[in-house]
Amino acid sequence: MGSKTDLLQGFYDRVWVDGAIDEAGRFFDTSAEASGLMPDLAVGAVEFHEFVAALLEFLEVHRVTFEKTVEQGEWLSVMACFEASVLANGQTITGSGMLMARIVDDRIVEAFNCIDFLGLFEQLGLVPPDALALGMTGHRFQ
Repeated sequence: MGSKTDLLQGFYDRVWVDGAIDEAGRFFDTSAEASGLMPDLAVGAVEFHEFVAALLEFLEVHRVTFEKTVEQGEWLSVMACFEASVLANGQTITGSGMLMARIVDDRIVEAFNCIDFLGLFEQLGLVPPDALALGMTGHRFQ
């Protein structure tokens, strides 16, 4: 059995970087759900597959690195950064997020995510530049 950090890095490398979405199941317990990817929605295996596939329609992920990791008992917490290319124009983008996962018998049984989707969508051109600053001034996006 490797470390929990190695297991999670293997997941990101295989599923996100290599695009082997169908292999995600080997990293997760069949009852596992991921929270925090979409508001008020816990994502199971089917939804997770669709979530990854949808993002990989926009991006080619080159690298996922862990800036900080903490392992304690069954739990792993990571601050992760990624580098990717936008498929539409080849632009390199970066992003970050945090994950807390409970790992039992080399499988993720619970996952809680916090990802900077606003920053990601801004870099993808899906929301206006400086969307966070504009929103904090009360600007409404139409």
